[in-house]
Amino acid sequence: MSQLRRATIALIIDLTFLYNLERVDFGQQNIIDIQSFVYILAMVAVIATLSIPLLNRAQLWVSLVLWSAAYMAAKLFLFASRPAFGGVYTYITITELALLLITVWLAYHVAHYLRDFEDAVENITFNKVSQRVKRMDEMEDDIQNELLRSRRHRKALSVVVIAPEPASVRATLHRTVQEVQRAMMSRYIFTSLASVISKDLRRTDIILEQSERGRYIVLSPETTAGEVAPLVDRICRNAARLGVALSWGVASFPDDALTFDELVRQAQSRLHHPALIVEAPDQPAADAPAET
Repeated sequence: MSQLRRATIALIIDLTFLYNLERVDFGQQNIIDIQSFVYILAMVAVIATLSIPLLNRAQLWVSLVLWSAAYMAAKLFLFASRPAFGGVYTYITITELALLLITVWLAYHVAHYLRDFEDAVENITFNKVSQRVKRMDEMEDDIQNELLRSRRHRKALSVVVIAPEPASVRATLHRTVQEVQRAMMSRYIFTSLASVISKDLRRTDIILEQSERGRYIVLSPETTAGEVAPLVDRICRNAARLGVALSWGVASFPDDALTFDELVRQAQSRLHHPALIVEAPDQPAADAPAET
């Protein structure tokens, strides 16, 4: 956190200096005349570096070269009202480019420390269940094997789509991390939900993570839609203790569909959206309804 704090302060100071440099009185009027597009380009560079993973995960020199090229292209072709080199213009061009690259360098470090902080929190919250929950693109063969086995032996198989209701996500983070709260809140609840789902499932059930869509998919071999309903009910009641209401839908092979993708689509189309009235997160477990 200390490195993130220092990098953020440095970036703020740099931007303050950049946008007020022309106000500095050196005894001559307008001795430093930075073109307006440089201010816009610097702000675009900061926002892009902080928000685009492709930029903040690449090596630093890639960002420096990219924004240097963008500056020179704008200087030579789009805003060529005055020369880029020659006399005092050479020093102005060097100053503009140096200030832009310093800003990009500081923004890159802020993004780097933010990413490290998010990864650390994710590892802490998700470590205990990461071995049970699998990414769906890693389990394609297992999914097809389960479908083939069900088809060959004429056994039921159910697919459950589970996702937290966005409006019910409630979390309280420390004041010092409020600036990353919005970006991390959904991920925190999403990873905590994995533990809730894992606790009630059988060893034969497969949990698939679709983090890009904010949901889990549970593959339950030899289970009909009716048989899986009590399990989903227990998961929903346990999730309520986190302050999260769950949407869920079920589709079964072969009654509803014959392929996994179609089963998922059918389950998605049958999502039940509960009322957003859930148990308080700090309610003791002893007060929860007894499970049957």
